[in-house]
Amino acid sequence: MYKIVVPTDFSKLSEHALDVALNIARKTNGAVFLLNVIGAMKNYSFSSMGGGVSDEYISEDDRFVLELHRSNEKRLKQLIAKHQHSGVPVYSFIEIDEVGEGVNQFADRLQCDMVVMGTSGENTLTEYFEGNHTEKVIRITHIPVLTIRKALPNFDIKNVVFATDLKTVAKEGVDQIEKFATFFGATVHMVHVSNDDTERVRKRMEAFAEEHETPHQVPELTINPLKGAKVEETIFNFAKEKNAEIIATVNHGRKGLMHLFVGGMSEQLVRDSQVPVLTIHMDPL
Repeated sequence: MYKIVVPTDFSKLSEHALDVALNIARKTNGAVFLLNVIGAMKNYSFSSMGGGVSDEYISEDDRFVLELHRSNEKRLKQLIAKHQHSGVPVYSFIEIDEVGEGVNQFADRLQCDMVVMGTSGENTLTEYFEGNHTEKVIRITHIPVLTIRKALPNFDIKNVVFATDLKTVAKEGVDQIEKFATFFGATVHMVHVSNDDTERVRKRMEAFAEEHETPHQVPELTINPLKGAKVEETIFNFAKEKNAEIIATVNHGRKGLMHLFVGGMSEQLVRDSQVPVLTIHMDPL
């Protein structure tokens, strides 16, 4: 069974992500795990497993989280009822943690295969220094993360643009992208953007594809060396040309100050792309 985690804050964006996850689950004979993460407070002590604090006194923080927990349980049940005829099993869970860690630990514990979540792509000053929830999930979650920007009714995948910098990555990263594409019988268009000689780049891409060959039988894999001064813009234009439903990439997991000053192609794609972005997180080798 393909297990898909959908973090929800009950917003329209998270509902769009849920709709996409349901379509993916139908294709993969999967199940959807709706996950609401309640941010833990510093003085919080109430047990999310149904217990309580050790003494008779319940702090204001405890009381607030307890009421929010109860309220969100009801909202999750309403969401499940809304999709009870989807033909996909949908289960609800609540975690009390920071969003990134909450999603990551939940996915590890239940051995999930993918996270599907909404993103606004907003880039505020706070998010520049701290990162938004979506980026935090992408950085630390070791399963594919598919980000959704808008409603995508009847979501299906025929063309996947796989953007790569051709750096050494773990084989599993490419494997995950091709595995996902095979569920839909989609064509994978590998792209690399540079200003180098096109034929030389093509040979590097062919060698990369051969080196990372996977057991999954992708219906078709095309090699596309692209020239462009702006990497993300060039990828977006190519995706539009191919009517791609997804842009896929492997995130190398930069952290700390390196991430702040250098950033990463994956996160820039997630922020700016109107097309869903599938990100595979891999720690740097």
